[in-house]
Amino acid sequence: MLELYDDSDFCGILCVFSLAFLPHLLGFLFALFYEKFRLKKLWLSLWSVLLCALVCGYVIFVYKADEDIMVENFVSIAMPFLVMLLYIAFFFACSLFGKNFDSKRLYCKLLLPLVVIIPMLLLWSFGWSIMAHPYGEISDEPLEQAGLIVSQGADYEMYFSIADAWGNDSRSVTFLERNDSVFFQFGYSECADVQYDTTKNLLTVRHGDGTVGKWILMDVEKSAIVRKLKKSIEDYGQEFSTADILDGYGSSVVLKDYKRKTRRHLYFPNAKHSRVYDAMTIEKTFESFMPPRETYTTLSYKEVEKKMQ
Repeated sequence: MLELYDDSDFCGILCVFSLAFLPHLLGFLFALFYEKFRLKKLWLSLWSVLLCALVCGYVIFVYKADEDIMVENFVSIAMPFLVMLLYIAFFFACSLFGKNFDSKRLYCKLLLPLVVIIPMLLLWSFGWSIMAHPYGEISDEPLEQAGLIVSQGADYEMYFSIADAWGNDSRSVTFLERNDSVFFQFGYSECADVQYDTTKNLLTVRHGDGTVGKWILMDVEKSAIVRKLKKSIEDYGQEFSTADILDGYGSSVVLKDYKRKTRRHLYFPNAKHSRVYDAMTIEKTFESFMPPRETYTTLSYKEVEKKMQ
């Protein structure tokens, strides 16, 4: 799996966060020195230069963002500008705090760490807002008449499949509820052929050898979990992620609600590595119903992968 970010570069991240609170700390100190010591013109000049640097940095950022940032969601457009404005506004707050700071007062000592903590939180919010992008895919559409005909009196049907990027090893789970009874079916298949259409950017996987289990009636406890899972899928909304991962794996959820005559499709690429809580919870709940690998195939994933090459 190839990731486009390096979590091991902790020292570099720490240095960036250290620089985040430096202007606010200096603003606090310059205002404090202006109030408590001589050379007031010097401290005022240094504070003014620092303020100009912050404002100029914001103007440059806005100009560059207007040219370079190509995004389609509100979060990535509005939030960076808002966070930067709050960053500058908090600089004034720190300066005012420094001007009125009294070491004899307890509340001043308690508020002092915020001069460092809040700028770091603002920088984290700024970085997240720039890198965050809508995660996965959500599709809602009416269920066609052909789909309603095959329902066979069921209230709803949920289908979940998970496979690696090339579909070498695909597992699926299907739930169906009819007359207050919930049924479960597990399926497994190996990849027989993969075709990639470069003009449409479309990957087509044709399944080969595998197995499909029998429908199993679930007990009351597991049925309750399935109904809760259905509610989670219905309520699932757009999540955002900063992760950009190549290859990996993907999972797909299809909920056919025969009573409401609706079909909802969710696609989760690399949920476990994308820091998306709701998608990962749905995926893990489905996976919890899957049987151990040795019950449906004698081949390990690596052996299946070599077989397909």
